[in-house]
Amino acid sequence: MRYFIDLLSKYSVKQEDVVGVDITPNFIRVAQLSEEKGRWILEKIGSKYVSDKASLTDIATNQDLYANQLRELVESAKLETPNVAISIPITSAIIRTVTLPLMSDEEIHSAIEYDSLWSNIIQLAEKLEEYSIFWQIIRRNASANTMELLFVASKLSEINQYVQIATKAGLNPVVVDVRCFAIRNSLKTQKLRSLNTTALIEFGPNENYVLIVTDDAPFIYDIYVSESDRSLIENGVPSGEAGERLYDRLSGQIRQAFRAYETKAGSNLIEKVLLVSPLSDVGELLAQMKKCLDGYQVELFDPTADLIVPENLQSKITADKNISVFSSSIGLATRKVDIFGYYKYVTGVNNVNLLPNRDTVRSSEKKKVLSKLGIKASGIAVAAFIGVTVVHQFFSAGTSDPEYQKAVRLEEDVRIKEAILAKLTAQKMRYNQMLQASNEFKSNQVSTYQMLSAISGVVPGGIWFTELAFDSPVTLVIKGDAVNDQVIVNLVDRLQALPMIAQASLNTMTTAPRSPTRKLVGGYKQFEVRCVLKLNTTPADLAKSPPKRI
Repeated sequence: MRYFIDLLSKYSVKQEDVVGVDITPNFIRVAQLSEEKGRWILEKIGSKYVSDKASLTDIATNQDLYANQLRELVESAKLETPNVAISIPITSAIIRTVTLPLMSDEEIHSAIEYDSLWSNIIQLAEKLEEYSIFWQIIRRNASANTMELLFVASKLSEINQYVQIATKAGLNPVVVDVRCFAIRNSLKTQKLRSLNTTALIEFGPNENYVLIVTDDAPFIYDIYVSESDRSLIENGVPSGEAGERLYDRLSGQIRQAFRAYETKAGSNLIEKVLLVSPLSDVGELLAQMKKCLDGYQVELFDPTADLIVPENLQSKITADKNISVFSSSIGLATRKVDIFGYYKYVTGVNNVNLLPNRDTVRSSEKKKVLSKLGIKASGIAVAAFIGVTVVHQFFSAGTSDPEYQKAVRLEEDVRIKEAILAKLTAQKMRYNQMLQASNEFKSNQVSTYQMLSAISGVVPGGIWFTELAFDSPVTLVIKGDAVNDQVIVNLVDRLQALPMIAQASLNTMTTAPRSPTRKLVGGYKQFEVRCVLKLNTTPADLAKSPPKRI
């Protein structure tokens, strides 16, 4: 079943078209990608200016303005699919990697259902129902009896600001990611990129942080920017002493973040630093960061470096001096709707989706995929029916021949005889095994053999004795094999009903390992039953033994 779900998931991913929409205070940018043989192809890209001095609060207060600008951008970029992935600022998200006692998925879902999990691991400012929460198990450590869980949450009111803009523009949001993860996802389009040792730094008037992801666990360090420094960034960082002091303050925090990460991660040291910024002239920023972060390889992140870019889109890429501004939209364009739950087995931060109604969206997209599959399956079934009919008509011409009918009956008789022979062979093997077990049984008393005969008469089907022995004059030990637990229970009950046995009890029962010398399939049961005999059992009592039941 899991294999079938995986196939459906991979099929559905190939059928999906999702446009990445990056809504920032000053610009809206869109991108659409396709993947072919491991290479990403840029299908559509576009950018729309909104305002020069806007902030994050303007997005909430001027939704109609941003929706209209987005609608115009969709038309000019000639986007055809309505499904979009959008992102929210990192300042609107709560991101934690939490270590918990080891639990199964069922136990986690039960704890979430009864509102006992999140309240125990994290403190939220508002009521739980006012948040959209995404979680995923990153890894389980059975030896330490612990697990690591990725927790991402955001207030519904803040998410809906961006969802409503996309909806008013006539689009259908299917993914809501966090901006830092969206930018990191654009690394998936890069070749030979060491993700675990790459630090992403975003620098601008609204978003300032360091992000490093190791084994799907995010390390995020917020960079504090004062209001005066924010004003300097918005108006253009001045040259000279004032600008150098600003960069010194920023780089000092970045170095502190690197030390904190390297202390936590041990040997996983940072090899490369990728810089992302919404500033139009990023040359001075890059030069200062290279100077302040001496010893690290600092580059301006180019999310299009390894993309296959058609000639008609080259001009749109080169028109912007700062190519890193497309990082978020390109990263969002790599996202897919997790229709059949496949991504949760293979991804971590790549799969974050805070869309409040994501289950409804997933169900809707699932119906679309299954509908397409149904149409294709119907076509294949019709073609197969026609083919089978033609073949049947071609070969059935000779089936009415008397000799053919005689051969068919003879073949059926052979199958019946072979089935009877197989049953007799199995019964013979069972009796041989029980006889071999009784060969070790030493006694010269007639009553003892009568007791053995009585025991043999109540053995249910699916039981094979391997050893019969007395531990003491009144204690008989029976060892053997069985096809399942139930036939062992039946044997104990039947032994207990014999008049010469005072008590029959199951001593041990284990699952036997697979063995090439066994006739039974691996997983059969081995057992030991201990019987306490009655001392004064008469021949008349033995005659009252229950009839043989096989």
